[in-house]
Amino acid sequence: MKVLIDDGMASLYNFTGIGQHGHNIFKHLKNYCDCNITNYWYLRVVPKVLRKFTYEGLTNFHSLYRKYNVIHYQNHNLPYIKGIAKRVVTIHDLSVYEFPETVPTIYIKHNQKLIKDSIEKADAVITPSEFTKEEIISHFPHANVEKIYSCESGLREIFLKERINSNILEDNHIEENNYLFFLGSISKRKNLEFLLKTFIKAKENGAINKDLKLVLGGQNWWGSSNIKKLIKAQLGIIALGYLSEEDIVVLYRYSKAVVFPSIYEGFGSPIIEAMSQKVPLIISNIPTSITLNKRHGDQMLVFNLSDESMLIELMNNLDKNYDKIKANLNYGDISMYSYDRIAKKHFEVYRSLF
Repeated sequence: MKVLIDDGMASLYNFTGIGQHGHNIFKHLKNYCDCNITNYWYLRVVPKVLRKFTYEGLTNFHSLYRKYNVIHYQNHNLPYIKGIAKRVVTIHDLSVYEFPETVPTIYIKHNQKLIKDSIEKADAVITPSEFTKEEIISHFPHANVEKIYSCESGLREIFLKERINSNILEDNHIEENNYLFFLGSISKRKNLEFLLKTFIKAKENGAINKDLKLVLGGQNWWGSSNIKKLIKAQLGIIALGYLSEEDIVVLYRYSKAVVFPSIYEGFGSPIIEAMSQKVPLIISNIPTSITLNKRHGDQMLVFNLSDESMLIELMNNLDKNYDKIKANLNYGDISMYSYDRIAKKHFEVYRSLF
């Protein structure tokens, strides 16, 4: 079987969640089939605002001559022109339906139509969680349920390494076990404005150690302007921007806790990444995060969305009882997130199409 992973323009940029996922699926699918991956490097000459639409046009053109048994589109776009291949599409979430205010206005209607058309026309639809699968069934009651498959995201191999080469802590004067870490885009959907305001208030009230830092890793995205106003080193808030894989692992590993305050997710990879480094987690009570918490022993510190006092209380508890909380952590077996296992599940979906 010949399979092509269409990376959805991830090759144009520093890899974020979708790009990392697509490339790791490709890497491990090679154990099961003849697999290739796209590279849209040449789209760098196109102005950023037009790249998405140019890419979508190109996928239609490429469909005319690509000779594969299966083409798997990674980011909800499915070309109108079918070609000879079976077509699989991943729908990572329905944020343009559920939280359109967190998405650039120009993309809302366009992406809603792309998702609707892709669900109708794909030979198979893959979601990163049962939650997203159920959302699709709820939003699109006429969709063929039998062609929708849940295949969770995986854990990159670097998270399982003991020795990591990184000077990220030393270079930024960050003390081990004396910072909270957030990884994700600097955007509205990640609920960062709420997190930063709550962190600042907790310091002002003396609820947490005045030397405790909040370290942010990730690139700026739409809606980051209000968030950036709150990022001030004198308040103990440090934004490091895009990070290498090695830097990310070190920042997870030596944090006092990883904070994942998102208002909506299709899965939530930072949670399993933090679990792999055996650090405490502070999470918002959204469905995907609660599912992961229950699966791994209800050991995460959970706050209700928009409940500032509850989040401050969790930070205070963590600050006072860190050693005890850390010592009692046991997230159990995380081998289910092996990318080899995830890739094999994808391969089984492809094989079911013939």
